[in-house]
Amino acid sequence: MNKLLVAFLSILTFSSATLANPSYEAGIGIPYGGVAGVTINSELSSNTEVYGGLGISPDTIGYIIGVKLWLNENARLSTNYGTNCFVKTGSKYKGYDGLNFGIGYAFNGREKGWAFDLIIADISSCNDGASSNASDSSVKLAAGYRF
Repeated sequence: MNKLLVAFLSILTFSSATLANPSYEAGIGIPYGGVAGVTINSELSSNTEVYGGLGISPDTIGYIIGVKLWLNENARLSTNYGTNCFVKTGSKYKGYDGLNFGIGYAFNGREKGWAFDLIIADISSCNDGASSNASDSSVKLAAGYRF
């Protein structure tokens, strides 16, 4: 329930703020709040955006909030916090949150078009929940469309 409240407040804040040039993205992967989702991006400066989003995940709703730093017209660095892994317990899945860092490429820059990201996710809380001795980080790919 706390995740849903944080996600709702993030979306409400982004949608009601008077930030310049809002845009939207839909995609699959961690930057979209779980397995698949949507984000609202708001430009803070000529090379910085903040974003928040909601995603669908197994048995739950995921969320994401973060910042993108555009290095040039197409390449970007990002950092975000949100739902980034899932553990199956019995017949249900439990989502875990963590900090993520990424590098991405948008073919049309900040205009409409496809974007891809390579994400390094901190999944230590996920490993704790699964009683796993696996690495505390994970590398994931994400793909989305900006409109």
